[in-house]
Parts: sequence; structure tokens; C-alpha cells
Amino acid sequence: MPTQDLYHDVVKNALRKDGWRITHTALQLKVGANTRAGELWEGPLLAAEQDERKVAVAVNSFVGRSDLADLAQTLGQLALSRPRFHAMALDRVLYLAVRQATYSACFAEGDGKLLLARQHMPLLVFDPRAEAIVQWVPQL
Repeated sequence: MPTQDLYHDVVKNALRKDGWRITHTALQLKVGANTRAGELWEGPLLAAEQDERKVAVAVNSFVGRSDLADLAQTLGQLALSRPRFHAMALDRVLYLAVRQATYSACFAEGDGKLLLARQHMPLLVFDPRAEAIVQWVPQL
């Protein structure tokens, strides 16, 4: 089983605090015959529901050597994973969960903001200390 991210449980708790019902704590993407290891999102996805809304959340701590390298790897893996994800779960919106500090440093402006817009990657921004959701980008 793939390793969960450092903040997986923090995001799970934040979703619960925000009124979401966790339906899966380790939703896995099915890997096809032509897919190599490391191409698709490797960690387990969280799946949650609230009223009629359904989301899947990929959690990434961004604790590598550089924010830019982490950003490129993360967005690349999610871009490759998205078609597989949609084939499995058409009724869920896929979000990338990032810490508030990571959002400010990587996504609030500049290249990260442009990449998010081009890739159409929604974000769930969380505060790890409070285990709370700070913002949904775009707004839910």
C-alpha cells in the first residue's frame, strides 16, 4: 500500500471538523498495464461527502528540497492521474490539499497561480496546527 502523506490525518480531521463525512481514507488509483511506478499519484486519496458535494483529496506536504521541484512533481503526477481518477469516480471533484504556508509561498501569486489556473487544479488550504480548513480554491 502506498505511503500516506505526513498531513493525511490532519486533513482528514480538518474535513471532519468542517462537517464532511469521510467515506474513504485510502482511496487508491488503479494502475494500468502501461503505467510506470511514480507516474500516477502514489499516496492514498481521502474521499468525503457533504450534502450533495463529493470530493477526493490528494494531500501533499511540500517538504522537498525546493517548492518549485515539489510543485512540478505534484502537478505533473496529478495531471497524469486525473484521467484515471475520472474514469474511477466521475462524481467527485479532485482537490490538492496544501498547508497555508505552502499556499502563500507557491500558489497565491506568480508561477504557481498561473500553473493552477492552466491545470484547473482546485486546492484545499489547511492550517496543520489547528487541523482546520482555511480556504477552498476555487471557493466551494
